[in-house]
Amino acid sequence: MKYKLFLVCLGLLFLGSRQMAQAQVEGSDAVPAAEKVSYGFTGYFNVTDIGLLIGSPENAHPAPFSFITFNGVHLTEQLSTSLGIGVEFPSGSYMPLVLDVRYYIRNTNFSPFLQLYGGYALPLDDNMNQGVWYDAASSAMPYYPNYESYMAKGGWLINPGFGVRSLLGENFGVVFSVGYRVQRLYYEAGDDRKRTVDNNRLVMKIGITFK
Repeated sequence: MKYKLFLVCLGLLFLGSRQMAQAQVEGSDAVPAAEKVSYGFTGYFNVTDIGLLIGSPENAHPAPFSFITFNGVHLTEQLSTSLGIGVEFPSGSYMPLVLDVRYYIRNTNFSPFLQLYGGYALPLDDNMNQGVWYDAASSAMPYYPNYESYMAKGGWLINPGFGVRSLLGENFGVVFSVGYRVQRLYYEAGDDRKRTVDNNRLVMKIGITFK
């Protein structure tokens, strides 16, 4: 159910933004060039988006929630860089800290863009674990009194993608993006026992942007 609702929201956002942009183009011939409005962004901006990290339905968390807010500056009208922080739940609670770069194809109110961000995700829960290590030599009994849980230590991530930005005013707009997340999470038990878990997922997000 949540997949269908999310996809419906994405579709409505995209169609609404596209129709607005088309209306602006169709009416452009009737407006003198000096009076045309272009809400190009310069200086500081914020993008806050929410979405899903969609993986295999066989995963324990097939589509965990993602929330990230980016604060940055436009180096030019079409190139921006920002720092992002948020919360995600790929297998427990994590706080991603990322550097984001976006390039807008056109300097217009409705523009596609290319995106790349990456960084490190910090675990937020002390009790997150990924299985248990047992000391098989600790007992001849059918159970092992000496064991340690693999505790989460965080992990790196990289997320290329693309999307569209539709500016609804001089200081406000909406954003839709699709990307591919490559993430590796690390777990440790004791001083020398390590485990890694890879999470490669499709990322779908909607959000708002303002300056």
